[in-house]
Amino acid sequence: MTTNELRAPGRVATLSRAIVWAIFGIAVLVLGGTLALSIWGIVESLGSGTVALTLSTAQSLPAEADQGSAALLSGEFDSASVVVGGLDAGTFAIALVSKIALALTQLAIAASVALLSWSLVKARPFRRSLSVTVTLSGAIVLIGGILAAGLGVLASWMVADQLNDPDAGLDGFWPILAGVDPTFIAIGVALLLAGLAFEYGNKLQRDTEGLV
Repeated sequence: MTTNELRAPGRVATLSRAIVWAIFGIAVLVLGGTLALSIWGIVESLGSGTVALTLSTAQSLPAEADQGSAALLSGEFDSASVVVGGLDAGTFAIALVSKIALALTQLAIAASVALLSWSLVKARPFRRSLSVTVTLSGAIVLIGGILAAGLGVLASWMVADQLNDPDAGLDGFWPILAGVDPTFIAIGVALLLAGLAFEYGNKLQRDTEGLV
């Protein structure tokens, strides 16, 4: 369905407009919620000197895990959400910067979806400002995703090292390992490609203006 059809009368167009408006509303809510939660989390960390993060671990399940009629044959925890205090300044700073980078990527994604939805509703999808904004958002998401993933892994290693018994070496409670989620990197690449597509559409629209 084209943008002109979105503005046309009829049930299909009305339903399509409603869906696009719903996506726009959800994106705005996500944008506002992410911004508020990110600011709150950063301020709380700075005020308390603590960092909330997820650490990898490998611990057996407790006996209370199968008190029902079923029998738990095997299982273990592979991660734990923790709040850590007493970290050295370097580790604290790295963990905080990784959270800021992650927040920026989430804000950029929500802003891109909101702007795209708004442009579709207003039947102006190939504006120059839209292609620039989507491309810029893609760059922010890509760079922020890489930065957040890399610094997040480094922070996890440093936190685990400071939590473990110094004499335990690699056999401490918290293993020195972490996983990387490539989701934001993939979204960043997709937004960059979308921005290039909108730029091409904008150029095509300018070239064909007045011909039809």
